Amino acid sequence: MTDTRPEITTAYLAQLDTELAQLPPQLHHDILAGIREELEGLDTVAAAARIHQLGDPAFIAAEARSEVQVDAPGVAADPPVPGRTFSIVAVVVLIAGSLLVPVVGALAGLVFVSQSRAWTRREKTAAWLAPVGVALLALAAVALMASADLGGAHVVVLVGYLVFPLEGIALAVRARSRGWRP
Repeated sequence: MTDTRPEITTAYLAQLDTELAQLPPQLHHDILAGIREELEGLDTVAAAARIHQLGDPAFIAAEARSEVQVDAPGVAADPPVPGRTFSIVAVVVLIAGSLLVPVVGALAGLVFVSQSRAWTRREKTAAWLAPVGVALLALAAVALMASADLGGAHVVVLVGYLVFPLEGIALAVRARSRGWRP
């Protein structure tokens, strides 16, 4: 029989299989079979949407490893991963910290977000890169406004000041839609 799965499904399952390699064989098989069943029969668009909901295979494997102690000789156990409360604190620190202590508070919030397991690696990377992108756009806007003898550079600074609270709100909404992954 020919494999009629979309390429995105095949690639996702292969990556998941690789990430689950350190788990006990039965658990590895159960997780892989369960996700394979969820993706079974979906077309490319539906599969992509479901894969987005499931999240990064590395994250799924990390969650499974945190639930089961993998005792391999010579391998240290992973430190405990912070849960839901820590994730909520991370968002609060990012929002409030960036408003109360602009640079230090924002950096502390981003460090907390990076340590939380409520978000994927891609979301954490975006959380760090978004302020850099906004800063570059703000510098370009200030330069453009200065060259055109326009006032309003303060508006650009205000937009830069609001990046972290808006980012915190976006992260909270994304984590809440996934149940905060306690």
